[in-house]
Amino acid sequence: MKSIAYLLVVSLLIGCGGGGGGGGGSTPPATYSVTLNWTSNHESGVNSTGGGYQVLISGQPTINVPYTSGPTAPTSTTVPLQTGTYTVTVKAYAALDAQGGGGGSLSAPSTPITVNVP
Repeated sequence: MKSIAYLLVVSLLIGCGGGGGGGGGSTPPATYSVTLNWTSNHESGVNSTGGGYQVLISGQPTINVPYTSGPTAPTSTTVPLQTGTYTVTVKAYAALDAQGGGGGSLSAPSTPITVNVP
């Protein structure tokens, strides 16, 4: 699979729920919904069964965004993140390797971006 340059775009939805009052104890850190978008990889293996994307966010488990149906695999995901600074990259994957075998393939990571969650 060739190296693909991805464009990552980040949207931050600030929505803190909170109740008033109460006493004592420390306040848990706020969690925000962060939407990550990237440009699609046009290789057929990514956009078919067994293909998709891996989203890597520093300090977080890898997020799998698999192809489900339609012409292309999804190119966004929304994740809950607490206040902090994160590095994000995306990799495309396919079920078949470059020779057509079932070993699978994984692209080089996108250019990393830094996400600052307030």
